[in-house]
Amino acid sequence: MGAIDRLRRATEGANKEISEKENKIKTLEIIKNIAKIDFSKSEEENEFLEVKTKEILNLQANASIQLGRIFKEVSEKIQEDMTYCQWLDLIGFNRMTALRHKRRFELFENTNNDIAKEIVGSLTFREIEQIYKNLQENLIYLNTSNSIIEFKSILKEKNLIEKKEVKKEIETNINFEIFNDIKEKILNVDKKKKEEIEKLLLKIEKLLKS
Repeated sequence: MGAIDRLRRATEGANKEISEKENKIKTLEIIKNIAKIDFSKSEEENEFLEVKTKEILNLQANASIQLGRIFKEVSEKIQEDMTYCQWLDLIGFNRMTALRHKRRFELFENTNNDIAKEIVGSLTFREIEQIYKNLQENLIYLNTSNSIIEFKSILKEKNLIEKKEVKKEIETNINFEIFNDIKEKILNVDKKKKEEIEKLLLKIEKLLKS
């Protein structure tokens, strides 16, 4: 094979790879269903607002997913953690925001139907964090839910159950009776422990007031 043929094949291969990447980055219509808008007396204006709302929601969802794809690729390629953090700082993202976008992309990659994709596109960052607390189980719910409302209802119910369990665990594990007559108890400890207890009590007081 001549040099010209090798160059042509290499160029064709590179162009094909670029084309495939561009196809992946194309804007997808992820959000297909939105709430009906009736702000205006004009039905035409309401329909126009619905179309534009859908466009914006899809732009937001696509942007988050594509950002997540980039953050995932970079985090997997770059070996030094410090280098990755410096790069994030350069482009104006903090590590937690990058992680949230990356997780949305990972969820999107793990969907197997259009409804699940729409759900992922509509998730808040807080909901994404909740999903990752029990990822495998929540992926099953994600891919079997019939609508955004159904999945978010399941997620909300699971969150309430988890909060009740945590509250129950706190009530079970913390002996609140130890705080009875705490002023007298502090008087009976040495100076070092007394100072440490006072610092902790001030911290508890600030947390309760915030």
